[in-house]
Amino acid sequence: MTTKRKTKKKKNNRFFKLLILIIFFSFLGISTLGFLYYLKIKHELPNIEIVEDYKPIESIEIMDRNDKQVCIIEGDDSRRIIPLNQISNQMQQAMLAAEDHYFFEHHGINFVSIIRALFVNLQAHKVVEGGSTITQQLVKNLFFGDSGRTYDRKIKEAIVSFEIERKYSKEKILELYLNQVYFGNNAYGIEKAAWKYFNCAASQLDLAQSAFLACLVKAPSELGSRVHRQAAIENQQEILQKMVEYGYITDSQYNKAIKEKLIFKSGTNPYSKYPYYISYVVELLKSRFGENDLRHQGLKVYTNLDPNAQSSAEKVLNESIKHAPKGISQAALVSINASDGAVLAMVGGVGDYWKSQFNRATNPHTIGSAFKPFVYLTALLEDKIDYDTIIDDAPITIKQSWGLPDYSPKNYDHRFLGKITVARALAGSRNVPAIKIAQLAGVNNIVETANLAGVTTKIEPNLSIALGSCAISPLDMASAYSTFARYGIKIQPTVIRKIENYHGNILFDGEYKTDRVFPAQKISQLIELMIGVVKFGTGRGAQLADRPVAGKTGTADQSKDIWFVGFTPDLVTSTWAGNDQNLPIAGSHVTGGDIMAQIWRKYNEEYYKTHIMPAGKFILVKHEDKKIMAQDNLNNDNTQNLSNNPLNNSKTDENGQLQKDDIIKLLKSSSNSDPKLQKEQLNIIETQKQSNTETNNE
Repeated sequence: MTTKRKTKKKKNNRFFKLLILIIFFSFLGISTLGFLYYLKIKHELPNIEIVEDYKPIESIEIMDRNDKQVCIIEGDDSRRIIPLNQISNQMQQAMLAAEDHYFFEHHGINFVSIIRALFVNLQAHKVVEGGSTITQQLVKNLFFGDSGRTYDRKIKEAIVSFEIERKYSKEKILELYLNQVYFGNNAYGIEKAAWKYFNCAASQLDLAQSAFLACLVKAPSELGSRVHRQAAIENQQEILQKMVEYGYITDSQYNKAIKEKLIFKSGTNPYSKYPYYISYVVELLKSRFGENDLRHQGLKVYTNLDPNAQSSAEKVLNESIKHAPKGISQAALVSINASDGAVLAMVGGVGDYWKSQFNRATNPHTIGSAFKPFVYLTALLEDKIDYDTIIDDAPITIKQSWGLPDYSPKNYDHRFLGKITVARALAGSRNVPAIKIAQLAGVNNIVETANLAGVTTKIEPNLSIALGSCAISPLDMASAYSTFARYGIKIQPTVIRKIENYHGNILFDGEYKTDRVFPAQKISQLIELMIGVVKFGTGRGAQLADRPVAGKTGTADQSKDIWFVGFTPDLVTSTWAGNDQNLPIAGSHVTGGDIMAQIWRKYNEEYYKTHIMPAGKFILVKHEDKKIMAQDNLNNDNTQNLSNNPLNNSKTDENGQLQKDDIIKLLKSSSNSDPKLQKEQLNIIETQKQSNTETNNE
């Protein structure tokens, strides 16, 4: 009996020794394989030291002309980083209860939780519980967000989790996690989530709010939406129960939190202020960075938006269109600083922006007679006309090719005035003289002039463009007329001044560049013609009491589009009105002169209330022939007082050119104080002779 027991004992000892050896060598083999695998993938593991300099992408911050914040446009990964001591203790506890209540006990991986989750998911035949720790979730979000669910990734996650736990404190890991995790509704990080949902800082979150935010992490996109708000509330209650179970809160705290009615922040939108200007800024950013990349950019965008000018523009347009004739339901305005091409204001429509985001300021409309200054300027450049030229406002019939019927243009009033000056022809917006001048200048040359001035829209070179048959945007018109205001110096209109990334590096510096495209003397002659439009022509409604104005009205066929585009020495503004259906608008007074000139004037009056500056002067050429106005039988009180023109007292050389000292005096009296432009304008003397020589040679 004793012998049998000894034999059995020996067999058991051998078995246990064998088992221990098997376990040992198995562990050794697994460890060796694990070590070899680690050596293989070591170079593929991320550098965890970047956690120390963790700076996630922020929102797109839009700044105005004065470097003050206008709005914040949140990207796909925008967040605000705060230290752990600025996150309420209840929020920290709620997150631990929801995601990892063993957080302070494990070393990055909780094997018990993994096994438990495995069994629960097998029983449910679907994934209902996760086994990942907060550390693993942080590692996944920071380093493996887009790598898919594979065993290889899981192993790498585990290795990095151990490294994170070894290198950083639990408090630091929790801080990183709470600043990184997604809470739905485009809210990344606890600070953004607190403001997004409850309009408070993370430090101010109470127990009920904390439990609600903690429950969102499970399914943020779904539970974060208002549609599934009730489901989120039910999950919040489960989190509160867990907090009682794990000893974070008492029963009385639980009961109080359950009864609390959560008050959610009403939604805000970055386009609530200045929507058309801001939306255009975003469009420019998309074209520069691409739409997909932009959603992951953290940018600070410095614009030329002038809040006072923009507010005035929106106010004037909305009030004016309310009282406009039936059929006019929309309007647009673009205002540009003459000295540097800065787009100060842009209004792309009236009424509710969310009912129609179509930007009428950047899209083309039939321009009508507001195009005529390009026709007259081309003829001036070609030496076909000057201020004193007489043109015959008489019937004309033009033969057309391709079997088209003969073209017989008519004036708006269906009358012909006979021989008149070109000054009166433009001031009265006479169509027949415009056609005749276009024939002299050449339609291809006219198109080139418009393009040089700043029109980017494609224009078909046919004779009807003399009457404005082409379509141009208000932005392009303001840009082109600003070239006139600068006496032939072209500057691309600038909306964005500078772009910085979230590191403060400058990605774009929009310093403007000047380009002289027209001789100053010819532009000066054109400006004098355009002053006549406002002083005694169709644009009288645009007159300002305290400063000179030059501009042109425009009325498309059947008044479908009506315009006034004009400028003072320092500000260029284009205005348009019509309807989105392109329907005719009935009425004998539905013209650019009757409606848009007055809207233009109202806006400018509002603008100069908040922008106190000298009136400035236009630099005009001297005319020896002063019989123009008398020939037109105009009232002396309404004519331009040429004897008061400061250039009449200026000295000229033997060729009648202005002397430099007089130009300097005029520049000092003008509100155009930009040094770059003054330098350009001081070249008038030197360029006049050269320009005249070149023109004669052509």
